[in-house]
Amino acid sequence: MDPRDEQWKKMEEQAGSASGPLPKDAKKITMYSNGFTVNDGPFRPFSDPLNQKFVNELAGGACPAELKGDGDGPVHVALNDKRTEEYKEPPPPPYVMFSGEGNSLGGGGSASSATVQADAGCIQVDDDKPKTKIQIRFHDGSRKAQEFNQEHTVGNLRAFCMQCIGGQPVAIMGGFPPKEIADDGLTLKDAGLLNSAVTVKPR
Repeated sequence: MDPRDEQWKKMEEQAGSASGPLPKDAKKITMYSNGFTVNDGPFRPFSDPLNQKFVNELAGGACPAELKGDGDGPVHVALNDKRTEEYKEPPPPPYVMFSGEGNSLGGGGSASSATVQADAGCIQVDDDKPKTKIQIRFHDGSRKAQEFNQEHTVGNLRAFCMQCIGGQPVAIMGGFPPKEIADDGLTLKDAGLLNSAVTVKPR
């Protein structure tokens, strides 16, 4: 049996072990041939070891930390099988013509046009302290898996992401369902971002 098929079978067994209908807050995991999504969030390719660890934990009956959030109760998972399909990024929305004043040439540019240079970010990580890895998905679809210390703050994460897009202010979306993480004083651990994926958008 293909290893991925075996993993899926184990995940189905774990998901099916709960009795009764799934609650409305169940986590929806859609599995494709090349990766998966959680609650229709950012695509997470199998090529990233962090994502493979997520699947291995589910198949082994363990709940990944990012699905638990801040609660201690049971986590319900709904599986959607699309393993015969390869995930493809949806096309960008078409431009909409509108009337009104526009920016003159040389004026302020659109936030969505910010250029991503994922290797431009820099943060000092202490190998002697607990670490975590966060998968960052930028507004242009590019991704970067970056290591941090667990005691780094949301502000440190935000500063790193801003370095990657030329210093432009950013909004950070994380958790399930995704919501903006605005408190820069929280540690990554307290914000529930250990070994998680976040989406970053210029303001």
